[in-house]
Amino acid sequence: MNIVLRAAAVASLVCLGSAAASHAETLKAEGGSAASLSALVPQLMSKYAADKHEIRVNVDQTLTRAALKAASGAVDIAITPAGAYDKMIKGAGPYKKLADQAVAAADNMRALFSFLGGHVHVLTYEDSGVESWDDLRGKRVFVGPPAGSFSGQTIGLIEAITGMKPDEDYEAIKLAWSAANQAFEDGKFDVFMRSGTMGAAAIDQFGSAKKFRLIDIPKDVMEGEAWEQYSSVPGRAADVLPAGTYANQVNNEQDILASAYVMFVGVNKDMNEDTAYDLTKAMFENLDDAHSVNQGLSPLTLDNAFVSLNAKLHPGAIRYFEEAGLEIPAELRP
Repeated sequence: MNIVLRAAAVASLVCLGSAAASHAETLKAEGGSAASLSALVPQLMSKYAADKHEIRVNVDQTLTRAALKAASGAVDIAITPAGAYDKMIKGAGPYKKLADQAVAAADNMRALFSFLGGHVHVLTYEDSGVESWDDLRGKRVFVGPPAGSFSGQTIGLIEAITGMKPDEDYEAIKLAWSAANQAFEDGKFDVFMRSGTMGAAAIDQFGSAKKFRLIDIPKDVMEGEAWEQYSSVPGRAADVLPAGTYANQVNNEQDILASAYVMFVGVNKDMNEDTAYDLTKAMFENLDDAHSVNQGLSPLTLDNAFVSLNAKLHPGAIRYFEEAGLEIPAELRP
């Protein structure tokens, strides 16, 4: 099964949606990296809801900014990391300089549904000498870009599993993603904490010259207090990368338990209820197609529509889910 959505295919999806909905309400949406689910999800929504709504999707956006724009009413739809929304509520992290504005805007954010945005792939080359989490001690470890919430998650993950702290027990390296990709291939660091969707070709590509190893989370770790504290942060989850997911992985005969991160489709509370209903319905009535487009969307089902969701649902989304027979948790009702 082809699990990679080519750029041309994405463009055709958007064009199809635009042509079919030239007469419909126009909505502005923002997503992240063009190769990520944060870009794919709004593009698929654009296709599926094209008979009623034209969704103009702008990708390669900084998701923390996109979330603030949706909460402030500057755009209609923003793919929002649940962890970033938690910071918005508190006026912390990337919103520290705009704390008052962020806290006020957070009250206006509503969600249509949540989904696993990707997994933390802990990659190391076969000849690195790293085969377990304990082997990270004294090594050079890429933890994420200088900005954003990913490095906080990876540093917390390492500490939850090993107790190690950055720049004391290992060297924590932060670079932009593009520079980090090349640096890993050039051997500039030993371990690459790489975000990515399940089965992404970009991950497998790292093993094209020599195979990589994926380090999985020991199951007994998940029974401890440190893991409980780590996973209590909004937007963090765990999921299995099935055996055989990556051809260039040296240990691909085993399932890999990995940390994952959660995102949600964020909209403003003032979005028309029928519009929110249409968008939610369009996505969930086309899940078979979505799953065939990208394996990373396979965890998205009706049963998982609220996974780690920390924003209130929009009334239009609630109406759809109730029609579908789901029970809405009280804390997700506005």
